[in-house]
Amino acid sequence: MLNITKQSDYGMLLISQLKDKKDYIPLSNILKRVDLPKRFLARIAAGLVQAKILESREGKIGGYRLSKKAKNLNLYDYLKVFEGDLEITKCMREGYKCPRDEYCIHKTFLKHSLSTILSRDLKKYKLLEIV
Repeated sequence: MLNITKQSDYGMLLISQLKDKKDYIPLSNILKRVDLPKRFLARIAAGLVQAKILESREGKIGGYRLSKKAKNLNLYDYLKVFEGDLEITKCMREGYKCPRDEYCIHKTFLKHSLSTILSRDLKKYKLLEIV
């Protein structure tokens, strides 16, 4: 089900700290401004590097910075990094067998209409416009 996790939330905090920076910023500098656990933030940063939203560099002048991809990334695609498929309800999961399937009259709306509305609206917002 759609539930924004701390990873997505803290990832946006991390991105907000890098938003207007050109140089690589060490994680230690970011941690001075945001009160988050170092290991957790490092794991989030690694996930964002893997998704090509951040670039990383090791060494004295190392750290993280936004990639070119991040500049055009919409909120929907960002959330998929940590949330996976954005499900409205459990019944949207592939292979899910609902015990109420034969008399559930709103499943079509939930599965298709509401899901379409959510994804369409999340795609309207650029991540860097909201952080």
